[in-house]
Amino acid sequence: MPRQWLRCWDIVFAGVIAIFAALWLPTAALSNITEELIAFFGIQSAIILPAMIFTAGILRPEGLNLTEIDRYHKALKTQMVFWVVLLCLDFAAVISLIIGEAIDWVASVEIRSNDIDLAPIIVFLFSAVGTLAILRTIPFIGGVLSLLELNGEMARKAIERRLKSEKAQRANPSDNSFTLPSGYGKVLPPED
Repeated sequence: MPRQWLRCWDIVFAGVIAIFAALWLPTAALSNITEELIAFFGIQSAIILPAMIFTAGILRPEGLNLTEIDRYHKALKTQMVFWVVLLCLDFAAVISLIIGEAIDWVASVEIRSNDIDLAPIIVFLFSAVGTLAILRTIPFIGGVLSLLELNGEMARKAIERRLKSEKAQRANPSDNSFTLPSGYGKVLPPED
């Protein structure tokens, strides 16, 4: 149970925040800062996209064996899924804000002669995905730092293998020597 909690603490926390926001946050509060929130999530998305591109292109075969390639590929795929989910959370937050603004944060539906106010539902949705997107920014930074470490590790392995190959070639010069053509370096007599 403790491991499960550590994996989903941000979802639980975002859900609790969303419930409190839906119950007590006035819709006017979100209406007043919608543009700023959209800008914030837009900036966060703009930061995520280069990380996704870098993740997709970081794996290079130089200096790696098949086991290392498989291990790195699996780790990078997991990280890419994290980036995609975070980007989708940003989009969902912005979409919920746009819907809230479009209905002027006031909407109701009549079901069985009862009016149901939809504004708290939209506030709940925005608060849940927005909070989760913000909380997942913390591991995002760790992910970017891990890409830096991975890139350095792969570069180191490539250089070590290249140096090992060069050292082996210097130790066995017969492999990379060539023979001079016959008569090379011979001084020819002057023509009359």
